[in-house]
Amino acid sequence: MSVNGDSEQQDWPRPSSSWIDKVLFLGTGTSGQVPAIHCVTKPDFGDCAACKDATLNPTGKNRRGCTAAAVVGRSAGDKQESTILIDCGKTFYSNAVVHFPRNGIRELRAVLLTHAHADAILGLDDLRAWTMGGVIQRHVPIYLTQECMTVVEGMFPYLVDRSKSTGGGDVPTLQWNIIDKDKPFTIPASQGRKEVHIQPLPVLHGYFGRSSPFWCLGFRIDSFSYISDCHEIPADTLQLIRGSQAIVMDALKMDRHLSHFSFAQALSFFASFSPPPALGLLTDFTHRIEHYATQEQVDTWRDGMLAAQLAGKAKLSRSVGEGGGTKWWSDIWDERDNEHQMTIRLREKYDPIDDHNISQTASHYIPPIKLSWDGLVVPFDPRRSPSMP
Repeated sequence: MSVNGDSEQQDWPRPSSSWIDKVLFLGTGTSGQVPAIHCVTKPDFGDCAACKDATLNPTGKNRRGCTAAAVVGRSAGDKQESTILIDCGKTFYSNAVVHFPRNGIRELRAVLLTHAHADAILGLDDLRAWTMGGVIQRHVPIYLTQECMTVVEGMFPYLVDRSKSTGGGDVPTLQWNIIDKDKPFTIPASQGRKEVHIQPLPVLHGYFGRSSPFWCLGFRIDSFSYISDCHEIPADTLQLIRGSQAIVMDALKMDRHLSHFSFAQALSFFASFSPPPALGLLTDFTHRIEHYATQEQVDTWRDGMLAAQLAGKAKLSRSVGEGGGTKWWSDIWDERDNEHQMTIRLREKYDPIDDHNISQTASHYIPPIKLSWDGLVVPFDPRRSPSMP
């Protein structure tokens, strides 16, 4: 199911979509990336297995650039596919050079920016490789909020006003489109391709010493919802996500953070979100998240949560989980204790179950939840046509 034939994906469910053909994860790490310099300069990497593997195996799943994704799809009757890039951070170009050719990606129909942090915008200058001399395309449309635009203009004045460029004046040709975080927008039809509808998913990224919250945007494209930097999801945004076939969720590290979901928060989201997607994906990992060991913990957690329901351990509660649904796991799963212990572990051990029939018997179904990695390709099934909310 992936371009590199990775056996890890063979048993993954395939989300359906009326527009998306595939999603390519260009980066799955934080702004610091993986490996981290303070680990690789320690003798024997200290105790960080992720950084050690990322250094010794630079094409492996623990090597992570700044979080970004490319959504590739087409409408019925389109003459060619479209690629919509989500974020253009510090490692965009180096990862695009590797993964775009492997996936037949060349032109960028649009770039969607989630927020004005370096890991989301610092690669904008590299878009010159697409537009200088019109070598690939004449311009690249960028969609961003006014708050993000203000930061970009201060950081890259010559990208907004070409008269401020120096040297040879060889700068990318970018088309700036201001969007409202609370309103859907449309990428217009062009070159024999129909318009594409985009739903922003505003989430709180933290306060960062401000009196007002710092908003970050996730995006929903057809049946795919993507949230990479999240401290809290408002109820209105949860409603916009419902009906998604695939959901990508921020999961920075094991303990709680001021501006990101912990693994426990991300898992609680998928345990409570209803209706559940076909596939849950995690992204934005720090250096201490070793891919294989963490995936095993997540799989064990999911098996245990489903088995506990079959054993009659699910207990309804009036409180609400991160996904906006009923928090039914209070006797099974202690989110705060897991953050404190920096692990993923249920209160009791449960025997593994047969996952083939669990959706028919579990009152709170949890979809398969997988850690993403740089270069991961998630194919979508075009046979069904879910609609936007």
